[in-house]
Amino acid sequence: MRSLWRRGLLALLVLLSLAALPVRAQEQQSPASAAGLAATPQQSAAYDISAYDQLSKDMGQTMTETFQLRGAVQRILAELPELPASITATLRAMSPDGSLGWLWSAILVTLLAILAGTGTKLIFRRWAKAVYLARFARHPETRTEKIAFLLGRGVVMALEIITFLLAAWLVAVMLHEETEAARITVMTGLSAYTAWLAARLIFFNVLAPDSAHHRMLALSDQAANGLYNALRAGVGISILLLAICLWMSKLGLDADAHKLALVGSAAFSTLVLSAIAVLWRMDVAGAILGAEETDTVAPVQFIARIWHVLAILYFVFAFGMSSVRILLDQPFAIGLVAAPVQSLIAALVLYALLLLVIDRLLPRLDTRRAQAALVSDIERSAESSGEARDEAANASQAEAEALENEAARAPYRELLDHGAGVLTLVFSAWLLLQAWGISIQDKSSIIGNTIEIAIVGFLGYMAYQAVEIAVAQAMRRQKPPGDAHGGTEVEVGGQGDSRLSTLLPIFRNFLLITIVVISGMLILSQMGIDIAPLFAGAGVVGLAIGFGAQTLIRDIFSGAFYLIDDAFRKGEYIDIGGAKGTVEKISIRSMQLRHHRGALTTVPFGEIKHVQNYSRDWAIMKLAFRVTYDTDTEKMRKIIKKFGQELLDDPYYGPMFLDPLKSQGILSMEDSAMIARVKFMSRPGKQFELRKVIYAGLQELFEKNGIHFAHREVTVRVATEDGYVIPNPTPAQIAAAGAAVSGSLDGATDGAPAAGQPAQ
Repeated sequence: MRSLWRRGLLALLVLLSLAALPVRAQEQQSPASAAGLAATPQQSAAYDISAYDQLSKDMGQTMTETFQLRGAVQRILAELPELPASITATLRAMSPDGSLGWLWSAILVTLLAILAGTGTKLIFRRWAKAVYLARFARHPETRTEKIAFLLGRGVVMALEIITFLLAAWLVAVMLHEETEAARITVMTGLSAYTAWLAARLIFFNVLAPDSAHHRMLALSDQAANGLYNALRAGVGISILLLAICLWMSKLGLDADAHKLALVGSAAFSTLVLSAIAVLWRMDVAGAILGAEETDTVAPVQFIARIWHVLAILYFVFAFGMSSVRILLDQPFAIGLVAAPVQSLIAALVLYALLLLVIDRLLPRLDTRRAQAALVSDIERSAESSGEARDEAANASQAEAEALENEAARAPYRELLDHGAGVLTLVFSAWLLLQAWGISIQDKSSIIGNTIEIAIVGFLGYMAYQAVEIAVAQAMRRQKPPGDAHGGTEVEVGGQGDSRLSTLLPIFRNFLLITIVVISGMLILSQMGIDIAPLFAGAGVVGLAIGFGAQTLIRDIFSGAFYLIDDAFRKGEYIDIGGAKGTVEKISIRSMQLRHHRGALTTVPFGEIKHVQNYSRDWAIMKLAFRVTYDTDTEKMRKIIKKFGQELLDDPYYGPMFLDPLKSQGILSMEDSAMIARVKFMSRPGKQFELRKVIYAGLQELFEKNGIHFAHREVTVRVATEDGYVIPNPTPAQIAAAGAAVSGSLDGATDGAPAAGQPAQ
């Protein structure tokens, strides 16, 4: 059974060694290849043969190292039953009299030093705790306060460790023995305990098991305490085992026995970390998703579901690679299993520092302190204007302003947070690669080029998003306030967007295209592609476009000059002769006009000859109506003037006027009515809404004041043949007169001359 187990372990390590051994496939240039253009076909063939020879040598070297690994495994497995005896012999060899008395004495000194350092640390903590707790809020409001508290506590705990180390070192020096083995034992013990305190410091502040208010991760109190205790115990035992291995190596333990101890320590770390990943998989998944699980993107949700599987696979693979490297005396063999944990902790510390810097540059504007400052400003403004103090109204106004200010700043902070997350991810990956002995600074390697390409892509992405946010914020500020009566129909005109709102989308597209092109060029350059021919080709293409697309060039330049002249803006109603409507969209070469009846017309800029803008500055509306001849014109003028003043004082309609409603008197006189007219000046697009209100108001006022609108009518008087008007005609006379008039009208319609008129 033991033989079968040994063979299985040997086969597993051999397979892992095949995956771990580096392939030395770098081709060496032959003299023929170094000769450059003078190389002959025979020399090229020699170059190929040398490449195959090098590959054969690499394969032979790999096979040799595989057999070396097999031999090392066999020696270590043979050493396994003798390991306790070998350790005991090594310890006895360090004593002059062959006993283990020096070991117990060194352990006692180590324990006394640890007790002395712990006492000093507790005294320092009692003093420092009251100092740093008084500087931080018990219930933090922002993440800055949480991070500052945790980092401050971490600094205090680091000072505690320094205090412990100084006191323990002093006691160890005072009680030390003259033997070298004792000094090595005491120093190794103190170093291991200090390393455990440092790990405990990190876990304590990352998980914050004692303070849910300051905890940054989305963990419950039970999960935070359980995970903290498990990590503290597991890492403590792993540090102890590793310290024993290093301690025995310094004491002169056999190399094969030392390797076996290191492999065992790595195996224990693998089992502990795998067990923690399985037991706390759901809690850590919740921390990955965060508090708002519904807003998490799909890749993050997928990682949260399978993170423990990925972690266990890494731990097993890292254990195999670490074992192979230990057995073959290769570098970067220790610490591969715990490397992700170390990288994650360092990344979290870096991320916390970056968040502090971001919040320092862009502090939140909706905190209680910020609202209190706004309330003070509002109260001072109210006192200076003599208004009564209303605390509730001032608090509501301050809260609304704070939320509005924070909404304008939040997109920039979110972008910086996203960038900080990406940088943290890159930093953790760099630490992990460093633990494996992989350098990302080597530009000749694929990883080095990939990192540089990723950096260029990251900077381009950040610039792209910053432009998008800045333009969106500027356009939101430039957008005119919404109409309170949004359902009111506007026939023609209407206030358009500002000039900046019209130009910003075009400017944004130009910047985005520039960022994408520059980033793409840099990425291609990092990939080893010569971009000089691309510029030359772009010049040729530009020349071809200049000759073959003259209409397109004309449209682009015409549009640029129209926009420079500020001839129209988005949202304005214009007439260009062949089409008219509201400017709905402006592109590089054309614009789209939406007619007030719904038709959409796309017009190239080069075809525009003139622009008539109905949405600029002001609009004058003149309204005519008919009144009877018995109307008192002076009374009518006063009524119109008073009504105009009432409209001007109205809180909704008043701001629409630029010049109040005025009477222009009697414009003309017709057969049956007098034509009166009024006029007013309003903001563009508001004249049609005001026209409806004015007509309705005048009708009501005229009816109340006895002023009648005149209607078109025909008065027929019945007369005799000698011209005498009959005052009270009979029905028969009226019917005869009506028939005569009807016949006269019918004859005129048919083209026949009317009665009494000469034929044409």
